[in-house]
Parts: sequence; structure tokens; C-alpha cells
Amino acid sequence: MFRKLAGIIIVATLCMFLYHPGAEVAGTFTPSSVDKIQVTSNNLNLRTGAGTNHKIITTLHRGDVMEVLGKINGWYVVKLTNDTVGCVIDDYVKPYVAQRPAVTNPAPKPTPAPGSGSTVNASAMQAEMLGYINEARAQAGLPSLKLDAKLSEGATLKSKDMAANNYFSHQSPTYGSPFEMMRSLGISYRYAGENIAKHMSVKSAHQGFMNSPGHRANILSRNFNKVGLGFVKQGNYLYVTQWFTD
Repeated sequence: MFRKLAGIIIVATLCMFLYHPGAEVAGTFTPSSVDKIQVTSNNLNLRTGAGTNHKIITTLHRGDVMEVLGKINGWYVVKLTNDTVGCVIDDYVKPYVAQRPAVTNPAPKPTPAPGSGSTVNASAMQAEMLGYINEARAQAGLPSLKLDAKLSEGATLKSKDMAANNYFSHQSPTYGSPFEMMRSLGISYRYAGENIAKHMSVKSAHQGFMNSPGHRANILSRNFNKVGLGFVKQGNYLYVTQWFTD
């Protein structure tokens, strides 16, 4: 049963400091104010690191759009739609702004329906999950994370949104990426990450996280000091969201 359920866990998006294992970067990594960029030249090489001496992963073409994770000197660290991560020089790209058709009465974004999902025993679940997290960190010689009320509020909103709108993804149709959602809630950070799970219990969700390299990396990261935990019960399943910041 656990193996079957573990299959629905997806690897967390790691922002600001963790990248695809194939990406080799060198230099000082800094956040970028640009969320997406578009290729302006006919051909542009995506490389494993910030420099022309790094291996070419693939060649991009005029009009291609990429998500920006940050910058290293004069290079953007980007992620493609297939989750490939690499670096492109900033001379041949420009900030991308999606063109949206004008509408007279735009439809409102979906919002969690009142009463969708149950947050009963949320405090007990937070205490249980925090215990698992800090036990794992102690075993790795790391300091404990502190449960943060504002992060927990946002994590609970994300779990409610997934339950109400019947999806399971880091990208919310209501709030956008977890990092956009954090910023909209007034949460500031240098490093941030999100883990999400859909499991039968708090314990099985934690075991699924620890068996996944991406989730485990968030839980055991030295860059994080705070965590927010959000739980929503929907039928037989528990939607679990973990938010991490420094």
C-alpha cells in the first residue's frame, strides 16, 4: 500500500540554491527580479554552468521562454518546461511578458470553496510532523527548524487550494508558484522551498518525503531555519504542504 501511495508524491521545486544534478554552476548565485526570459537570437546554447567552457546541454531558438531561477554574474540560471536546468548568457535574452488578450469582464481566479476539506486536528498534525522533521535533522547533525505561524498559514492555504480545486502541483491555478504565493502573503526570504504530499497519514507523508531526494534535501537543508506546515483532509486523503524559509 505504501509503495502505491508513495508514487503520487512529486519532487519539490527547490528555489535559489538547489539545481538539477546535471547542472554545474560556478560563481556567486544571486536572486533575479526577472521571472521569465525569452531568447532573442536565432540560436542560444544552454550550458551546464555559467561560462562558455561548460558543456552544452541543448540549443535554444528565438522565441523560446524559460523560467529564471537566478543569476551568476552575466548568466541566467534557468529551468525549461521539461525541468532541465542550465545557464544562458544574458546578451541574447530579454524579460518575457506574456501577452494577454483584453477582456471586458475577466473571470475571477478560482478560490478555495468554503468548507472544502477539513483542517481538524491541524495543531496535533503540525506537532507530529515537526517532531519527525527535527528528529531527522538531529540525526544529520542539523539544528531544529522552528514552526512559523505565517508560513503555516500560507501552507494551509495551499493545501486547501489543492483539495478545493482538485489538483496536485507546485503551480497553483489560484496563487501561481509557491514563491509568488509567499511574496503575495508578505513573506520575505533569501532561500525558500516547498514540499507537497497526498497521503493517508502524517507519518506516511513524512516517510514519502524522506524517501524522495528532492523532498529530503529541503527537510535537511542548512539554508532553512523556519518551516510552515499545512494539512487538509479530503475524503481518505491528507493534503500536506511544507513551506521552508531561512
